[in-house]
Amino acid sequence: MILEASGVALSYGADVVLTNVTFQINENERVGLVGHNGCGKTTLLNIITGELDPSAGEVTLKANATMGYLKQTAGLTLGNTVYSEMQSVNRADELLAKMKELERSMGGDPAKVEEYERVSARYEAIDGYHLDYNIRRILNGMSFPEQSWEKPVAVLSGGEKTRLALAKLLIMHPDLLILDEPTNHLDLETIEWLEEFLLGYKGAVLIVSHDRYFLDRVTTKTLEIQNGKSRMYNGNFEAYMRQKTENDAREEAVYKRTVAQAEKLREYAERNITRASTSNMAKSRLKMLDRLDLTAPENSEHVRVKFRIEPNSEPYKEVVIAKDLQIAAGKRDLITGLSFTLFRGERLAIIGANGTGKTTLLNTLLGKHPPLKGKLILGGGVKMSCMEQNLYGIRSKNPLEYIWDLYPSMSQLEIRSLLASVGFRGEDIFIEASGLSGGELARLNLARISLEHPNLLVLDEPTNHLDIYTKDVLCDALREYKGSMIVVTHDRYLMETLGSRLLLIENGRGVFFESYAQYKEYRETGILPPQSGEMPHKQEPERKKNEVSIEGAKAAINSQKEARRRRAEERERRSFLEKRIDELEGEVYDLQAQLELPEVTTDPDKLTEVCAALDKFKAELELLTDEWLENYADD
Repeated sequence: MILEASGVALSYGADVVLTNVTFQINENERVGLVGHNGCGKTTLLNIITGELDPSAGEVTLKANATMGYLKQTAGLTLGNTVYSEMQSVNRADELLAKMKELERSMGGDPAKVEEYERVSARYEAIDGYHLDYNIRRILNGMSFPEQSWEKPVAVLSGGEKTRLALAKLLIMHPDLLILDEPTNHLDLETIEWLEEFLLGYKGAVLIVSHDRYFLDRVTTKTLEIQNGKSRMYNGNFEAYMRQKTENDAREEAVYKRTVAQAEKLREYAERNITRASTSNMAKSRLKMLDRLDLTAPENSEHVRVKFRIEPNSEPYKEVVIAKDLQIAAGKRDLITGLSFTLFRGERLAIIGANGTGKTTLLNTLLGKHPPLKGKLILGGGVKMSCMEQNLYGIRSKNPLEYIWDLYPSMSQLEIRSLLASVGFRGEDIFIEASGLSGGELARLNLARISLEHPNLLVLDEPTNHLDIYTKDVLCDALREYKGSMIVVTHDRYLMETLGSRLLLIENGRGVFFESYAQYKEYRETGILPPQSGEMPHKQEPERKKNEVSIEGAKAAINSQKEARRRRAEERERRSFLEKRIDELEGEVYDLQAQLELPEVTTDPDKLTEVCAALDKFKAELELLTDEWLENYADD
């Protein structure tokens, strides 16, 4: 065991954040910490790292174990270079300088010899003799090319500082590595490198991430925070979702059966309590009713989001045509010689390292950044919508005002209903845009887009800032979208959900892949697939379509016959169950009445016979009642 939390709770006055968080993390486990935005994940991390004291409970770290926590740009010394900042990890640079000083001055001085042995032992313990190799390996993996190693930390971008903070943490190699959104600001290649690094990491890892693909690849367990409590699941995020769905369905089914059973008991008691012959049985049913647990299962706290994007017109066959595009930023060429055609209904994901020109290409498509050379043509009938990262000019508007200004003919009730579908409920619709989180702004974007009914969607990192559950909803909505789509993304789960073709921007050129799997194969082998600017647009022969239609009609007729047969069987089964349950309840009542007769209670053989029969009928009654409650109680 590396870390143990026992009964951890935290409250701010009447505001309860955590109520009962209990779990263990063992050596070499990689645990994903999940839950809706605001459920207390970051609060829990701050308690684990000692930055917050819990209101109750405790967190225990194994004796002498080390812990490392990624806190974005915290702990960077702005005056250092990238390389010297890495050398400062675990004070390795200071230890090395001290060793060199002692080597020069110790001579035969026993005190200095003892100090040298102590310092060198510490240097060896932090793997200082392999430090340069490890620094080079990690900096290269975290997308810091060698020419950037002498760059001062102070001039790095926010994303570069985050990557450097993560690189420092990786080289520290603590027993427990805690990562909060580690894939933020990382391009696809760097994310894949980090995954491989963590898969081989000799230590425990606790990860908060909204990147479902990353969690699926890396984690071995999943810790969920919901309603202030914790629950540990075995397996990665996909396994957790499957288990959670099954658990929720099971708990809901048990609850529905219990409610239905309670209603039957209550109805029976009300019908029979006043009749002398059935009064005792009615009282028995009331006692059974008192023993039932009618507590409803806890609901998940995360905001339910549900929306659709539906085109209201079709464009011509060729939606976007790019011919020999050359795109630059200032005097630096980003992309040259790019040609492709996007057909109606097709999806294209643009990928590549940060700074290669993906967003500039998107802005060229939107008409915000003219190309140096070549042509970019939108086909006839194209109606385009763009999901913007920032909603400039609306900082003083709230969500209600934002939509109302765009669509003044809509009623307030219609706008409220729309905003509720993307998670804005109650007073949320009156919060000014300046006070909205990145995820809330993204959801407001989606509300606007759904009203525009585009047949071409242009999206720049649409899953940024969304929690993992809202991402799933977005992926489902985009998968069902019938129009064409161009999306810049690092989200591999989104790419696979959309089944999109990939355009990799690399070394100033565009390289096309039919799928993410083909791109991965290229990364592993270095072999490019055959290149073509046009995406395959298959036409099925008319005769084959007709054959499929005939076969489909036959299958539909057979399916209807089978459905009628099943419904008849269901009616017959229900009738049997209700009749047999009534018979069994009478048998049980008669046998229980016999147990009160002196001639039975004083005769061991008769008593045994009656009890055996009673147990048999009760078991059958319980079995058939459960079947009726599960299948017919809601009808």
